[in-house]
Amino acid sequence: MSLIDMLQHLQSIDQEWDLKAQRYQVVSAHLGDQSPLEERRRSHQALADELAAMRHRLRDGELEFTSVQERARETEHALYSGRVTSPKELENLHRDLDGLRRRATALEDAVLEAMARVEELTDEAERDAAALQAFEEDWARERGALLEEYRALRTRLKAIQDERAQLRAQLDSAALRLYDELRAKKGGQALSPLRDRICQTCRVTQPSHKVQVVTAGNQVVTCEGCGRILYQG
Repeated sequence: MSLIDMLQHLQSIDQEWDLKAQRYQVVSAHLGDQSPLEERRRSHQALADELAAMRHRLRDGELEFTSVQERARETEHALYSGRVTSPKELENLHRDLDGLRRRATALEDAVLEAMARVEELTDEAERDAAALQAFEEDWARERGALLEEYRALRTRLKAIQDERAQLRAQLDSAALRLYDELRAKKGGQALSPLRDRICQTCRVTQPSHKVQVVTAGNQVVTCEGCGRILYQG
């Protein structure tokens, strides 16, 4: 393999490294981020908590309604039993009974409203539980695919790292130093193809003597325009 061929190959694996390392970071970040699942579960828990609170409110309302009804019956019985004869006491019983009946009516309305809301929330919670289960199943599948990709990327990056080290060990130090400088300055592209005397990156036409050396492929020749190492391509 000629010097230029080795530099081409080095650039190829370096560019593959850049792409795969970037993807590796993205995949790693996704694998470490549980927030979408946690947020979805929190949303469902909030709905479940609301349903539990409404059921508690319904039970309290039913108990109070039953208690008020019982007190109203007792008051009505006392009022019409004939045992109370004092006009003042009878007036008080009438007033208490009216108040208890009004309270019972208000409580009955509140209980009916709470029952309707409990039914509504129960249906909503059941639908949301099914949606959460589907979300968790999709999440597990996606995580499985990401984990598989993560492992494949890690394996490939290790192979690239080893191949890169072996290749760099075979390269001329001056050529390697120039390659590294250009790669750092030129956005990761140290080499450019030369076709019909034209650098395919910057489109500058190269002199004939440079074209001949590039064609031979044994020496480093840089572009007159962009300064990249040229290869026949």
